[in-house]
Amino acid sequence: MSWWQIFGGRGARAKVVRPAGDHIENLRAHAPVDIQQIGTTAELPVWIDVSPEDRTTVTYDGFLWEVEPTGEYLYYLSGDFRKNEKGLLRYESAKTIAEVYVSFEDDVVSVDRSEMQRWSEVARQEATDSSDFSNMTVREITAFAQQRSQEAGYARHLARLAFKDLHRGVGYMEQANDFIPGPWVRLLWSKHAETSQGSRVTKVIVRSSDPDQNINPMHDLMRTLVDRYQNIEDHPLSGAIRM
Repeated sequence: MSWWQIFGGRGARAKVVRPAGDHIENLRAHAPVDIQQIGTTAELPVWIDVSPEDRTTVTYDGFLWEVEPTGEYLYYLSGDFRKNEKGLLRYESAKTIAEVYVSFEDDVVSVDRSEMQRWSEVARQEATDSSDFSNMTVREITAFAQQRSQEAGYARHLARLAFKDLHRGVGYMEQANDFIPGPWVRLLWSKHAETSQGSRVTKVIVRSSDPDQNINPMHDLMRTLVDRYQNIEDHPLSGAIRM
């Protein structure tokens, strides 16, 4: 065995990984990697860019650190990540991230379906949509959400996605709330489909905790990613892990 122990799993279903030691020991035993930036978009380094017509071979394994994978197959990743001493991208180091992945894990698919339906419905009932925040920074959007919640006496930190077409998926904009301190904004979208490998969720997330980040390029990138990845081809996938 290497620095981890792997149990079960085949095909699109993720293999369960149990780290053999603590994070310091596991990182020390990890093989060095050479992950290179492949482009730039919205002033963010692009690390992964797989066509929705193609089969992805990229998972969190050997690519990202400081995050517990739950069976993701990555199609797109951009963000201002720092690297650790082995060359892995430190997931929690990035202030602004855009990510597209699919997952076939039963619990992940089920929870996403429930949560996204619930919160997108709450967002639809709000008087605001994501276009109302044009040219605002993450700091300004957070201050607005907090003020609106205080005036209402309950949490009001969601808004509809102002997209012409959600392609039969669901999505919403989420602003900072009392449970996670500091300014941040997330744009989320997901779509569920039945494939030859079982139920699949496609997830698109664009988020930022950079107070000075303008929402416009985030919003534009989110729309581009949803339009591009709304119908990923059904390819056999393997190699994902979960912890």
